[in-house]
Amino acid sequence: MTKRNIILGITGSVATTMLFKLVDELEKNGFQVKVITTKASWLFVLSVFFRKPKKVFKFLKIWESGLLEFTGAFSKKKGNVRHINLVKWADTMLIAPASANTISKIVHALADNFLTTTALAMPQNKKIFIAPAMNVNMWQNPFFRKNMKKLKNEQMYQVIGPATGALQCGDEGIGKMASVSEIVERLNE
Repeated sequence: MTKRNIILGITGSVATTMLFKLVDELEKNGFQVKVITTKASWLFVLSVFFRKPKKVFKFLKIWESGLLEFTGAFSKKKGNVRHINLVKWADTMLIAPASANTISKIVHALADNFLTTTALAMPQNKKIFIAPAMNVNMWQNPFFRKNMKKLKNEQMYQVIGPATGALQCGDEGIGKMASVSEIVERLNE
């Protein structure tokens, strides 16, 4: 099985609880994974850590930090630009879960964190898969719907889901992140 390199972006969503299952499935399917997190995702990432402490060390091994880029700025050595090195390494990128906030930033080319900067730096010949996860009302917001329409019109972006069902907040409707198996299946197409 040929290894494929994938950047996995994690954003602030309750669907982050599927992080370890997603990473395990990606690795079983021949992906070498590097994870980028947003600041908002850490509340959810930490809640997963407390329930699955043995997974912490594996996660830290594949976690990529923008701090490395900051410290590299003091280096006189060329090529020490972390987000550029990552996109050169990667065959593809997956943002799952993708919050309304991060999707909207990507649509408007706002690069104010390590994840959105990396997404903006991805060459157009590489695909970025986006698995949205949010409340049904956020998904149906007219401004957000316009952002999704723009995103879907760009060939390099592939949207996976969202699914319809019972949401963590108790609401029912569209906005649930696609299943891990559906995400991995789309990556393998």
